[in-house]
Amino acid sequence: MKDFFARQEDARRQTGRLLFLFVLAVTAVVSAVYLLAAFLYFFVALKNGTNISLWQPSLFLWTTLATLAVVMGTSIWRIMQLREGGASLAVTLGGSLVPPHTNDPKERLLRNVMEEMAIASGVPVPELYLLEKERGINAFAAGIGPRDAVICVTRGAAELLSRDELQGVMAHEFSHILNGDVLLNIRLLGWLGGIQAVAQTGKVMVNGVRHARGRGAGAALCIGGALYVIGYIGHFFAQLIKSAVSVQREYLADASAVQFTRNPEGLAGALRKIGGLGAGSRLNHPRAIEMSHMFFGDALEESWLPALATHPPLKERIRRLEPRFSGIFPKVAPLPIPETEKMPQAVARPKTSAAAAQPLLSGAAIAALLETVGDPMQQHLDMARRLLGTLTPPLRDATRTPLGAAALSYGLLLDADQAIRKRQVELVTNLDGHETAACLERIAPELDLMPLQVRLPLLDLAIPALRRLTPAEYQRFRKTTDALSTADRRLSVFELTLRHLLQRHLDQHFSPAPFRAAQIYALRGVEKECSCVLTTLARVGNRDEVAAAAAFASGATLLNEKKTELVFLPAEECTGASLQHAFGALERTSPLIKKKLLAACLAVLEHDQVVKVDEVELFRGVADAIGCPVPPWLAPLPDWTERHCDN
Repeated sequence: MKDFFARQEDARRQTGRLLFLFVLAVTAVVSAVYLLAAFLYFFVALKNGTNISLWQPSLFLWTTLATLAVVMGTSIWRIMQLREGGASLAVTLGGSLVPPHTNDPKERLLRNVMEEMAIASGVPVPELYLLEKERGINAFAAGIGPRDAVICVTRGAAELLSRDELQGVMAHEFSHILNGDVLLNIRLLGWLGGIQAVAQTGKVMVNGVRHARGRGAGAALCIGGALYVIGYIGHFFAQLIKSAVSVQREYLADASAVQFTRNPEGLAGALRKIGGLGAGSRLNHPRAIEMSHMFFGDALEESWLPALATHPPLKERIRRLEPRFSGIFPKVAPLPIPETEKMPQAVARPKTSAAAAQPLLSGAAIAALLETVGDPMQQHLDMARRLLGTLTPPLRDATRTPLGAAALSYGLLLDADQAIRKRQVELVTNLDGHETAACLERIAPELDLMPLQVRLPLLDLAIPALRRLTPAEYQRFRKTTDALSTADRRLSVFELTLRHLLQRHLDQHFSPAPFRAAQIYALRGVEKECSCVLTTLARVGNRDEVAAAAAFASGATLLNEKKTELVFLPAEECTGASLQHAFGALERTSPLIKKKLLAACLAVLEHDQVVKVDEVELFRGVADAIGCPVPPWLAPLPDWTERHCDN
C-alpha cells in the first residue's frame, strides 16, 4: 500500500481530475441551455416568417455568460458556506454534538473508541456528532482537514454495532481524514452544487408560475420545465463525478482501516450488519443525496447504473476483507444495550520527575517512525489506550471543559524553575482570571508527574473543548499562551511548537479563512525555511556548534537538489518568529517535499545515535506543525505509570 505522502499526493491529483470532469459537466450544461434558447429563438422567428440559422453567436455568448454566472456563483456561494467546516455539515443533516460527559452508555462507547483512534493517529480529537433520527448503520467524516474534522455517526450504528465493529468504522473514517479525502469531499460539494444549480433555477421558475395567470405564464412554465430537465444533465454528471472519485477512495479507506486495527472481522462485521438490516445504511434526510459520497455506506437506494454508484458493492467490499464470504447476510435484530463501558482509572503513582531517565532509541527504530505518518497500526491503538490509562481523573476531566482545557494548555508551558513558574501563575491570574489560575494550580502537580509521551495526546484531547471558548475568551487564551511561552525571556522549541499547534488547530475555527492548497512543489521555494528547521533541531540535540553543524549536514544531504543549497544558519536567524514563519511556509509544500523534510529531521536527530523520547515528541510536534500527523511512539511507558481498568 502507498504511504501517507503518496496518498496525499494522489488526493491532490484527484482534485485536478475533478476539475477536468467539472469543466466537462459545465460545458454540457452550457450547450444544453444554448440549444434550448436557440430552438426557442428559431421557433419564434419561424412563426414570424423569418428564416434563420440555429447558430447564433450573440445568443450563444449571452446564454453562456448567464449559465456560467449561475453555476460559478452557486459554487462560490456553496464553498463560502462550507468554510465553517465539518460541524456545519453535521448540523445540516440533523446531527447533535455528543457532550464529553455524556451518560448514555452507547455515546460513551463511541467517544472512547474515537479518542483512542485519534491518539493512535496523532491527530486532534474530532468533535463527535450523532444523527439521532437515522436508524440505518452509517457514518461520515467531514472538514477541511485533521484540524477541524468531525465524525458523525447514526443512532443505528451506535445501537447495533459492537465495539470491534465501531472500531472498524471509526478506523475507516480516520483513514479518510488522514488520506485527504475530507477536503476532496468538501470541494465536491461546492463544485457539484454549481452544476446542479440550473435544475434548481428551473424548479424555482416552475413553482413561481405554476399558479400564475397571464399571457406569459405558459411560456415561463415551459422554459422552467425545460431548464429543470436540462438540470438532470448536471445531476447525471454530478453522480458520475462522485462515483469516479469516491469508489476507489472507499476501497483505500477499507484497506487502511484493516491495516490500522489488524482486525478485518470488525469492519467486515459492520458491513455484514448493513446488508442484513432492513434499513441498511440509508439515510432519510433530504440533503443526504448531495452528500452521498461522504458516507461509510451507501446512503441512497441502489443506483440503476453501476457507473453512478458512489460506493463499491457491499458484497465486494466484504470479500476483499473476507475472501470466503458466502454472500448471505444474516438478519439483524436490534442489539441490547451493553454494560456501560467504564473509563480507565489511573492508580496512585510515586512522585517522580518527568525528566527522569528516558529510554534511548536506536537509529533503525527512529527511522521506522517515518513510515507510520498517516499509517497508524494496531500497536498504536494499544499504545493510545495505555496513554489514556495514565491520565488521572483530574487531567481527564480538564480536557472536557473550556476552562480546564485552557488551564491544561497553560500547564504544559509551565517552567521547571519555581521562581519562573510563580511568575507564570501570576500571569494567568492577571490575563485569564483567578478561576483559571486556581484550576491550573490544581492540575499542575498531575502534569509534573505525567510521562513525556502524554503531552501531545493530552493536547489533542483538549482541542474540542478549546473550540468551545468564546471569541473573546480565545483572544485572552492566545495572549496568555504567548506570555507564558516567553516568561523566562527565551522560547524553547517545544514551547514554540506547542503554541504553533494550538494556533494551527484553533485559529481556523475562530477566524475562518479560505483554504490554501499546496502551492510549493520545489525545494527552491523553501530553502531557508528547511535550513531553519534543521538548524534548530541540530542545536536541540547537540550543544557543541561543530557537532550541531555535522548533524545538520547529515539531514541536509537528503534534501539538497540541483540549484538548491541548505545552509547551517547562525543562531540569530533561527528565532522563534523565523521558525514560526518556517512552519507556516512548509505547511503549504507538497506531500513529497514534506516526506523528504521529515526524513531529514530524523537524520539530524539520530546523527549522534542518542535519541531520547523528548526528541521524538519534538519531532512529532514539528511534523504536526507542517500538517503530517505522526502516531505516538511505541516506547514502553515508565513502570510508575502502571494502571488498572475495571471490567
